[in-house]
Amino acid sequence: MPSYEMINIDLEMGTKYLINESAYFLGGLFAANEAVTVREQKYYIAPVRHNSGYLTQEELEKHFEHVKAISHKLSNETLMSQTIKKNGFDSGKFNRLQGFGTFFKTSGIETIEDMIPEVKRALFASSREVQRSFIVGMFDGRGSIDIDKNTNNIRYVVLDCENAVVGRFLCDVVGNYGMSHNYNQARERLEGGRPRKDQLRIPGAENFVLKIGFISEKKFKVAASVYPDLYFKIQEEDSILDGLKTLERK
Repeated sequence: MPSYEMINIDLEMGTKYLINESAYFLGGLFAANEAVTVREQKYYIAPVRHNSGYLTQEELEKHFEHVKAISHKLSNETLMSQTIKKNGFDSGKFNRLQGFGTFFKTSGIETIEDMIPEVKRALFASSREVQRSFIVGMFDGRGSIDIDKNTNNIRYVVLDCENAVVGRFLCDVVGNYGMSHNYNQARERLEGGRPRKDQLRIPGAENFVLKIGFISEKKFKVAASVYPDLYFKIQEEDSILDGLKTLERK
């Protein structure tokens, strides 16, 4: 039996241990740093949202079912955006976008930034599998894949960071796992408008879809599209996280 680190933070995660499932959602929570208060109860959210037309309804529903299965292991619920809006759980970001979210109760005493030292301690003392699950959660909901259309190679797997303190912590997580990365700080757009957000970028050469993988059906397809079927095959890793898929060499 694997041993897991205990973790003491202001979130009702369904377990006092940092296991694969709780690590996955913590990755999503930290990547989003998003909360909502409903009837005087505050929740932090691990969201998955997409612009209309980005993916099919089937791709969205497959992703939802896998994430719902992970949340059920923590005695939690994952809700589709329609249900979120209907029940008043919208943080303001589900209004025009399709997707879903998983909600975790907090007393509100600690901010996400306040939780960093304890999460970092427990995560860095955990197994590679738990650390990997956290990274999957970081990119599965809010990450994007930057493909060079001229060469059909992945330039970066990218995460927009709303908060520089949290962004730097997420860089530490990726670096501790042994993956190269860079952190681009927010800058003004030359064409005007809102400034660009900080970005955590993992170079394509790190082969994210081989080493980490995705649960998102759409993101997996996008990342896998640059690897020839002749040399690579899909590896299903449900033993780590429900629905997790990677590529491996044949």
